[in-house]
Amino acid sequence: MSDDSTTTNLSLVSIPEVPDSVDNAMHNLTDAPTKSMGQTLSSIWDLVFGPINHAADKRRIKYAIDLEQYRAQLTQSIEQIPEEKKIEPDIQVAAQALENSKYCISSDILRKMFVNLISGSMNSDTQSLAHPAFPEILKQLSPDDALLLKDIYFSNQPSLPIAKVGLNANNGGHTMFYDNLFVPNELDFSCTKCLLSLSSLERANLISISYNSWRTDDSAYDKLRHTPEYLEIEKISTSFQASPPYFSKGILQLTALGRVFCSICIGKR
Repeated sequence: MSDDSTTTNLSLVSIPEVPDSVDNAMHNLTDAPTKSMGQTLSSIWDLVFGPINHAADKRRIKYAIDLEQYRAQLTQSIEQIPEEKKIEPDIQVAAQALENSKYCISSDILRKMFVNLISGSMNSDTQSLAHPAFPEILKQLSPDDALLLKDIYFSNQPSLPIAKVGLNANNGGHTMFYDNLFVPNELDFSCTKCLLSLSSLERANLISISYNSWRTDDSAYDKLRHTPEYLEIEKISTSFQASPPYFSKGILQLTALGRVFCSICIGKR
């Protein structure tokens, strides 16, 4: 009797309906991304993302919507390529990009960068810039890394000011507090928030940081001397000694790889 009762109770549980808009989005995903994307890319898309199971997708609605937006953005980007310049994508780049992008499509900026990379590989003007290493580099960037890289790229400066900051010691040495104090050009990131992303971008060889060279105009470093991080160290330094904080000037630059990566994955402003 207890078994029958349990069965009856479970049968009364209703499964909420998925909104029509989501059902439509999921239905679109089962279609080829559109003929304008090209048969080669459409085939790779199906291979990477596979058929969409409606029952499973009800538990993954957010991902399904993000995937539909990705498909729409990619289609639109490819349609903007002039017909005389539209070519079949390099399968080595496109297949890796689609495979790696499925871990990143919920980030607006990473999704857009993958769109630019794939569509760039289908444009005769930019296909030579779409290096097979780029999908792997892009997969390893966080959204914050990508935003900071975009800020550096759009600064249009050959080099940007960066500094090591710490406390001077009485014996002539110093105690380091910040290895790379940096202020973005337009992005509202604190220096502390930038630290990890700078390390990530440097590890990917997209930027280089050097303290063997520096900007000759000392005023370029004024914004670093007005950050909360520097002012806090200055306050500590004043409390214990008369000397100012340790401040070593350096420069940050895009590498040759970084410039090409940005030109195709970020593009024009």
